[in-house]
Amino acid sequence: MALSEVVINDIVQSQTKAVISESNYHLLRQYLLERKPLLRILNPISSLLFEHCNSDKQAMINYLTQRACESQINHDSQEAINDEREQENEHALKINYERELYDLQNTLQQLETKCAQQEHYYNQINRQYNEFKISISRVNSNLERLRNERQIRYPEGNIHAHTPMTVPLQDQQTWDRLLQEENRLVEERQRLTYLFNSKESERTKEEQNLTQYLQEKKESERRYQEIKHQMEIVFPENEQQRHLRNEERLARNRARNTYDPHLQQLSPESLESLKQQIESQARELDNQRTQLMSEATEMSYKTYLTQLELALQHSENSPQIMFNEQTALKMIVSIMKNLAEMAGKEKGLINSLDEEQNKLRSLQKSLLECTRQLQNHLTSKPHLVKQNKELTEENERLQLKSEAAASYKKSALYVSLFSMSSSLVSTGIVSALIISPVFFTIPGALAMLSLVALVVALGFQYQKHGSETQMEQNSQVMEKNDVMLMKDWKKANELSLTTMAELNTKIEKSEKYLVELDQKLKEQQHVMSLVLNKAQSVSTSYSGNSTFFGNTTTGNVVYLPSAPSQDELLYPPIEEGTVHYGY
Repeated sequence: MALSEVVINDIVQSQTKAVISESNYHLLRQYLLERKPLLRILNPISSLLFEHCNSDKQAMINYLTQRACESQINHDSQEAINDEREQENEHALKINYERELYDLQNTLQQLETKCAQQEHYYNQINRQYNEFKISISRVNSNLERLRNERQIRYPEGNIHAHTPMTVPLQDQQTWDRLLQEENRLVEERQRLTYLFNSKESERTKEEQNLTQYLQEKKESERRYQEIKHQMEIVFPENEQQRHLRNEERLARNRARNTYDPHLQQLSPESLESLKQQIESQARELDNQRTQLMSEATEMSYKTYLTQLELALQHSENSPQIMFNEQTALKMIVSIMKNLAEMAGKEKGLINSLDEEQNKLRSLQKSLLECTRQLQNHLTSKPHLVKQNKELTEENERLQLKSEAAASYKKSALYVSLFSMSSSLVSTGIVSALIISPVFFTIPGALAMLSLVALVVALGFQYQKHGSETQMEQNSQVMEKNDVMLMKDWKKANELSLTTMAELNTKIEKSEKYLVELDQKLKEQQHVMSLVLNKAQSVSTSYSGNSTFFGNTTTGNVVYLPSAPSQDELLYPPIEEGTVHYGY
């Protein structure tokens, strides 16, 4: 049977029935009270699963190995066909390359000759070109020298200014000779220039031809080397690789026809791939076996309770267990079933406790992050706070300075007004009394004092205006800083009053809920401990009946208390085989 066909529930039930049928009262009671998976059930199941798993692994290995061998055969066949086709193609290419090499050798020889001839012809034309260039330069020099000589000896103004004047015969002959020589040089220059231009065109054309021949030669040499590389290096290497592959195929074929425990019929790549596939599927089978074993372990005790209860209902005549032992086991089974239900509630409480603890840790982490952000917002721009403080102090100093300047300006204006009034009054008095002109210095001095006081007042006004302007600039800078700081403070306030407050509330609720869950879990575990003690105290006896289970008259089963008696019953009574705990 394959692991995929295993119905673990049926196997656990079957093994549980076998264990129950083979066990006596003391073992059955022990298994009930231990409340853990039964090794007598799980060990055979584990062996069975191991057996099935190993069988599946062997079947898987056989299948994958056979498939890998078949794939290797197909691969070898296709590889042989490809190698044969490659050899045929290279043979055809080799024939074409040999023919092309012969043609390239002839072409290179021809191009070598053409290049040499063209280079010689080009050098010859280039020399002629340079000679014409030198000749033209020489003619230009002679022509320039001749014109300078004629201009010096016979200025144009002296010869042609007075036409009626008779020129000496010797000078006229010299003039004609110089003019004739100049004309000859001009004609010579024209001829040389024409020849120079023609030779330059011819030189350019031959240079292009030489470049073309050299390029063709270079391309032919490149193609020649490429073919030589293919024939002398690439083709031999390919032939060697084909030979090696053929030897490997022959070796694999020989291994295929003999006993091959090490799978030498597979290539190293195929063998490695096979190993990886086997390891992967083996892990899957192990995981499947582990999962089945985990399911068996999970349901072992619960199945034992169920199967034992069914067995007790149909085993009154069993010779292995007496009647009072059956009754005791029934009572213990009933208690343990209720305890199993309580264990389910306990597990739910533990899961809820774990989830709430994770939630609390997440909330605390978020609160810590918000606290860090709050600290960053509050201290992110300390230089702006410092600048605002400095500007505030500076504005206070400027305010005092402005107020002092305003006070001084007011006093100076009073002095100026008083001096001007006094000057006018004194001028009128002196004029009316017709006193000596010396007394007019008094109104003048008062007028001068008034002017000086006015200038002082203007100075204090300028000082006051400068202070107010600086205060206004400082206030603008402070406003900008406040806007920037206000953004951070607003974010900080939002974090503090909204986000962090909500987080604190959630954390407080979570902590309270954790306390409640922990208290419920402890209470549940305490009750389970008491119930377990109750089950452990159930035993067979011939001295009386257990009042915990109501009016039990079907057998001599008593409850042996494990704690001092109390006024009230510690455990609720069992009604119709079920213990009721009030929740």
